[in-house]
Amino acid sequence: MSKTDTEEASKDKLREMHCKFNALSRCDGSVMYSQGATVVIAAVLGPIEVKTQNLSIEGSYLECNYRPKAGLPQVKERIREAAIRDVLELALLSEAYPRAKMSVQVQELEDRGSIDACALNAACLAMLIGGLPLKYSFAAVHCIINEQGEFVLDPDQNETLHQQASFTFAFDSVDGNLLLVQTKGAFKIAQFNDIECICRAASAEIFEFYRRNIAKYHGSSAEQAAVTKESSSSDLPMET
Repeated sequence: MSKTDTEEASKDKLREMHCKFNALSRCDGSVMYSQGATVVIAAVLGPIEVKTQNLSIEGSYLECNYRPKAGLPQVKERIREAAIRDVLELALLSEAYPRAKMSVQVQELEDRGSIDACALNAACLAMLIGGLPLKYSFAAVHCIINEQGEFVLDPDQNETLHQQASFTFAFDSVDGNLLLVQTKGAFKIAQFNDIECICRAASAEIFEFYRRNIAKYHGSSAEQAAVTKESSSSDLPMET
């Protein structure tokens, strides 16, 4: 296969995904998540005590903060933070812990394209590992239309320099409903519908990535607990 054919084939595929669970201490769950060269770390804490002004008897209060790689958050970071909070509020089963607070912190480590989708996926994994009550998990996918009118799924930074339009979708894992739609640029309705279908299909790959890695994490945790229990039992004095 020629280099051109390889590049064309990669335009409708997600970049390689990796994750590392509990990369941080002093939190209930954390994950370092990457897609291609884009890296985000997310951490969750909760349920914890909530301030009186945020207290609700109907459900828990959700705190969400997004931090850029360097410097203070600007307007674009605040917009990204608001989008993440909106999706988390839809997914969180807040009724499970009334009069409490759930905290989600997202830190950008490297932005090499599709940072909005990566931040959402990292937050979802952190909530799953941290044991926060969710109605469903969710997956976000980014796609653009380049200068040639081609659809590029999960583009890297170089591919977004001369884009005509960009799209970010987030889907839930139960019914596949849209939780978030972000668009920028000029496009036709037919193009929007086609890209939504492409992103919906790609979200299934992300959900499978969640399941595979969480199962591996819990499997290794259970194995480690069994080894610890066995070693503790062997240290006990023998009865006579």
